[in-house]
Amino acid sequence: MRDAPLRVAPVAGRDELGRFITLPWRLYAGDPYWVPPLKSQVRALLSPSHPFYRDDAARCQLFLAWRGNRVAGRIAAILNRAHNRFHGDRWGFFGFFECEDDAAAAMELVEAAADWVRAQGCDTLVGPVNPSTNYECGLLVKGFDLPPRVMMTYNPPRYAELLEACGLAKAKDLLAFESAVHPGSFERLRRVAEKTRSREPQLVVRAVDLTRFLGEVAIIRDIYNSAWERNWGFVPTSEAEFALLARELKPLVDPRLLHIAFMGDDPAAFLLALPDVNPALAVLNGSMANPVRVIKAMLVGRKREALRLITMGVKETYRRRGIEAVLFFEALKAALERGYKRCEYSWILEDNELALRTVRLMDAELTKVYRMYARPL
Repeated sequence: MRDAPLRVAPVAGRDELGRFITLPWRLYAGDPYWVPPLKSQVRALLSPSHPFYRDDAARCQLFLAWRGNRVAGRIAAILNRAHNRFHGDRWGFFGFFECEDDAAAAMELVEAAADWVRAQGCDTLVGPVNPSTNYECGLLVKGFDLPPRVMMTYNPPRYAELLEACGLAKAKDLLAFESAVHPGSFERLRRVAEKTRSREPQLVVRAVDLTRFLGEVAIIRDIYNSAWERNWGFVPTSEAEFALLARELKPLVDPRLLHIAFMGDDPAAFLLALPDVNPALAVLNGSMANPVRVIKAMLVGRKREALRLITMGVKETYRRRGIEAVLFFEALKAALERGYKRCEYSWILEDNELALRTVRLMDAELTKVYRMYARPL
């Protein structure tokens, strides 16, 4: 079938969209580390009705590579106007990349995405993002011998070779660290947290109150959009987009693992750790329609093996005052009490020295590297 004619074309119709979504199930068959996403969530992310695309903030064009009648690969070309307005860039993005070990198909897919974003006025192709840095992003280039934690990507090693052969080069690395949840770090953090609290009498740190969900979401969004505004690749989220993200995460949130810090009445920082539900997702195999699988997934999900510290943000005004250590201390205390064994800290920009210094307090080791690529157009 490798000798069959190759063509790349935009996705047309519901059937081809379905083939775009389900392609990974064939490509990753038998791979013990791949975690199938929920097909309904992928479909929602690709729908023009998703808040990511609302008010003409973004557009997306999907492409399939065909070898005869077989789908050999896929890619999404993404115009993120919100990103370009915020950063003053003319970047076009690609994402949702999957491909057979077929260099020609990968090349044609990347060229199709490049041509599409160039036609939208972009001068640089950047990715992968699914569909922005506020969601899953980055190509795994180190750490293939461990399964991904919740909301982190996974791909075979050959993808880096395929993309780099298309002229894409490293733009930025995103790092994942992991450590055991153990009392040694707890005692060290407790001492730092006590010093910070005595030095900052206005500092108040509390767990999130899910009974006041909308109000808590508004507070966290305010911190989120402020704390990351100067980060590479960051895009502020709209109220509607952040609200949807919050609703999707709410069933996963353990309130003891989500803390907000205030300096007086001013929201200053927050930390969110999520239980790693990927083992349960693997059981579901992309769908919640099978009740037996749902029950098995629920049983797997009750095991508190690992969690992922998914995000921690401190407003610039309050950085380097020890608030990070207090948030880490409260989260670690809750994790110990809840019986978690491992914690991944991801993702962290390779040049975010403040975050890297904080992670070192946890005796964490670098376990995975995810790469963002770019290519001038």
